[in-house]
Amino acid sequence: MYCPFCSHSETRVLESRIADDALRRRRECEKCSARFTTYEKAVFSLTVIKKDGREQPFQIEKIRNSVVKSLGKGEEESITAITQKIEHKILAKKTNSIKTTDIGKVVMQELKRVDKMAYLRFATIHKSIEDPKLLRKELEIIT
Repeated sequence: MYCPFCSHSETRVLESRIADDALRRRRECEKCSARFTTYEKAVFSLTVIKKDGREQPFQIEKIRNSVVKSLGKGEEESITAITQKIEHKILAKKTNSIKTTDIGKVVMQELKRVDKMAYLRFATIHKSIEDPKLLRKELEIIT
């Protein structure tokens, strides 16, 4: 780590702690004794495999938008919490690529737990339900 004041390459860590979703470190330059804070966050390069075989980078914003559409009106805090749980479950799979169908299953699990109507809204799109009989089966699953 380079000192932002004198650009010296030797710094020492004085204190480390977890802050939100990052690691906060308080550092001191060994040359000029200036102190500064750094934040470290793991970055994952997860690839999503679409139904037609195309690949694109994972974007949590797309999941968030789907959750918002499914829930209708919802509190910002609950939407953020649901989205974070979904993201953690997806990242916990510890894989470099994931299919959209697998992402959809994780989203449906979380929505079913939180709001059954939101689950039903999402499931009709994700599963391409157009037949009322299939919709009735989904209703039986959640009741």
